[in-house]
Amino acid sequence: MPEIDEELIARALRWCADAGRPSSPQAVRDALAPLSWDELLAARALLADPPPARPLGPRALSELARGASPAEAAAREQAGDFGEGGVPRPAPEAEAAPRRASGGTRRGRKAAGPVVHRARDRAAPAAPAAPVWPRLDDLHASEGRAVLERLVREHGARRAPLVAALAAAWRRGDGTPPDAEDLARLLDVHGLTRGFERRERDELLHALRAAGGVRRAAAAAVGLTAEELEAALQRLGAAAAAESIRASHREELRRRELLSDRAHLLLTEEVRLVDLGLLAEFEADLRARLPEHARALRASRAGPLAAALAESLGLGPSDPERLAARLGLALETLAGSGPASARPAPPPRPGSGRPGRAGVRSGTGASRSGGGSPRSWSATPRSAAAPRPSGSRSPAARPSAGGGRPGRVGARASGARSPGRPGRGGPRPGRPAPRKPPAR
Repeated sequence: MPEIDEELIARALRWCADAGRPSSPQAVRDALAPLSWDELLAARALLADPPPARPLGPRALSELARGASPAEAAAREQAGDFGEGGVPRPAPEAEAAPRRASGGTRRGRKAAGPVVHRARDRAAPAAPAAPVWPRLDDLHASEGRAVLERLVREHGARRAPLVAALAAAWRRGDGTPPDAEDLARLLDVHGLTRGFERRERDELLHALRAAGGVRRAAAAAVGLTAEELEAALQRLGAAAAAESIRASHREELRRRELLSDRAHLLLTEEVRLVDLGLLAEFEADLRARLPEHARALRASRAGPLAAALAESLGLGPSDPERLAARLGLALETLAGSGPASARPAPPPRPGSGRPGRAGVRSGTGASRSGGGSPRSWSATPRSAAAPRPSGSRSPAARPSAGGGRPGRVGARASGARSPGRPGRGGPRPGRPAPRKPPAR
């Protein structure tokens, strides 16, 4: 018989416990006693490694030492083929099957009938015990400072969330939840009032700045109403700083003077304009400028007025009607009475085609002759013509080909050019002879 020492038994007990089948020292000794020297060495080798399957007991360990597979040994262990003293142990499912088939544990006993539970026999549920709340007075101790600092880190310097956090975990001596006065008292007891108020002031001003100066939006960001925000700013001495922030945002909106910008502000940010007190000012400006803009669009024949307004102001298709209704104006009569086609056509330009130069080249100061050629000049003698306006240019005052300067009338008249060439030095037909300049 191989020697089975206490160390081997202890290792086998740990191995069986890891394999899901805790056992006893006697059961391990009984299972390993029939093994030979070689099989006992194989069992020692198996105990050096974790169990290869589950569940495995002492009998399964001996079967593995004899050469059985881990799956077969685990199946036999699960089926209960290994029992104390070699007696097979039936599986729990096998024991329960005859009971379910016969309806009871004893042979011949009939199955019990259905159990009827009546509502009047139902016991009333026990009333839940009242929760035991920690006392708020415990926070007045030195440990309460750490609790307050933790709550401030979680919720910030905001009194409403802090009061709610205190009410969720603590109660007064009379069982009522704490309020804002209890929070102020706790901050004062632990010396946190000054730092808390400074942080609270900075957070309120930052919220107002981030909301564009709108008090309602800033109050909603910090969990207050507009009236509570105003009271908190007054209490913290930050009313002047808050009004400075609102004034800067008010001036920034006033600098948006384009008609399209103001139309967009009125349609999309009316709440902001109301809160900053700019709504009446912007409405009056749009009522004065929008009809003039509409008349310009109607005069340019830019198509339907609504579409032209939407395109020129960068609005949506239905925004012109909304804008006109918001200002109390009728879109049909915004640009004046009558359609654009009924307006008179602009007067024609002078015949010369150059505005402001009509009649400069004629002898009498009139426009060119409409019946003749565009280049024909009036045949009125210069002596009978009206005096020429100062600064007007005449054919004789034009620079000549020889480089004469303008303003020296007749400096290069007849005889000044090549006399041998006909038609260049003499007078032209139908025009008076040029006068010689006076002697200097």
